[in-house]
Amino acid sequence: MEKSLLETLSPTAVWTYFNQICQIPHTSGHEQNIGQFLLDTAEKLGLEATRNESGNVHIIKPASSGMENRPSVLLQAHMDMVGVKDTEKEFDFQKECVTPLITDDGFVTADGTTLGADNGIGMAIILAILNDASLRHPRIKALFTVSEETNMKGAVALTAEDIDCDTAINIDSEDIGEICIGCAGGSSYNIVYEPDIKAVPDTGFRALEIRMSNGLGGHSGIDIHKKRLNGGGAVLSLISSLRDEGFKVCISDFKAGTVRNSIPSEASAVLCIPEHLIGKSINSLQDMINRLQTKFSETDSNASFEVTRLDTLPTFMLTDEATDDVLKLKALNTKVTEYLDDGVTPLTSCNMGVARLENNRFHFELLARYATTEGKAGIEKKINDIVASGRAKITHYDCYTFWQPDFDSRLLKLASEEYRKLTGLDSVTTVIHAGLECGLFKTLNPKLDVISIGPDIYGAHSTKERVRISSVDTCYRWIQHILESI
Repeated sequence: MEKSLLETLSPTAVWTYFNQICQIPHTSGHEQNIGQFLLDTAEKLGLEATRNESGNVHIIKPASSGMENRPSVLLQAHMDMVGVKDTEKEFDFQKECVTPLITDDGFVTADGTTLGADNGIGMAIILAILNDASLRHPRIKALFTVSEETNMKGAVALTAEDIDCDTAINIDSEDIGEICIGCAGGSSYNIVYEPDIKAVPDTGFRALEIRMSNGLGGHSGIDIHKKRLNGGGAVLSLISSLRDEGFKVCISDFKAGTVRNSIPSEASAVLCIPEHLIGKSINSLQDMINRLQTKFSETDSNASFEVTRLDTLPTFMLTDEATDDVLKLKALNTKVTEYLDDGVTPLTSCNMGVARLENNRFHFELLARYATTEGKAGIEKKINDIVASGRAKITHYDCYTFWQPDFDSRLLKLASEEYRKLTGLDSVTTVIHAGLECGLFKTLNPKLDVISIGPDIYGAHSTKERVRISSVDTCYRWIQHILESI
């Protein structure tokens, strides 16, 4: 069999496993096959492995001789990936395999889709550790959870028995040299608005399309404060501004985003407008777009907009009142509502990851994040108030807890020391505005000493996702050193 180009990279075991992972579709809710791959790999390695009812996979590797009394270690990654593709790319994440590409500047990325380095690289590193017969280590329990990217289903289903280790290393962070010791909690919402609609008259009306493309998009937590355009929020704002100027446009179609935890980089809307106002409305839109692009010229400079007259009229449009309701609901994309005292680090936010008109219903999918109990209460009240103002309904809600940082962690100190020995550089301790499963682990085992680390991953949850090759090697050796020294 011809060797994959990924398998020429170092460390070979990590990249070989990652290449195999890329060949198995494994978006959230569809982890059956990747779970079976993990079980089959454990069997080949002669290790005890189980899969529970929730779909989580556990693999046990006994301690090396003489290290039985060292603190046991939980190595953890999640099985699912976020599936986002470029608009023009035909791709079915449930059936097709991601195509990894090696770039000239030292990264691995994908061809028009998310790569799945989040968290496929974490899985691959753990499998390589389990496969390393030369490594001296304490007892290791490898835990691979399902549906982390959507609702933390796997972590929520865990029991105290599943987290029966002394220490834990979550390999789901995205900056080499950073040691994460705390993260935001999150609340997921599905919201439905059932608008009044009416037929579009055969005469006297024209249709136009607004399309945004090439936005940066990104992770709905880590990138939420970087002043990037949210495709759905941007296009709805343009429609709102048109109506504020007296153009009684009504929405006929709307599409933005595919998953709640990604900032939409693209969006489109079809509007109906009285024929005699079509020219003026297009001119006004162009002025608004120019102002919007100027505002975001330094933070989302490649975002582009196109306004097109359509030759064919849609069959229906929302009523004036229904269009106003939808425009009230655009406020669900709150972005950051609360920062730390530094004015930079986000504490509380909400991302509108999906806004779509389908089957005469408007569907919204949100992910709110918070670092405190007060933040959770505040953002959830804000969301409920906006939903009520737009006469919509919450059809699904779930949440997961935040992870309170422990700055006195022994594992933090050890990881810092080993990173300095390995690289000659100081590590950085962080608390992030993103969801990790560690908070749920601590709830089940309050004495658990846990950190999160990982290689350099940029553009997670977007088609620009890429992982720095050299950082994967550093991360792998870092974890080896921690296991040998713990």
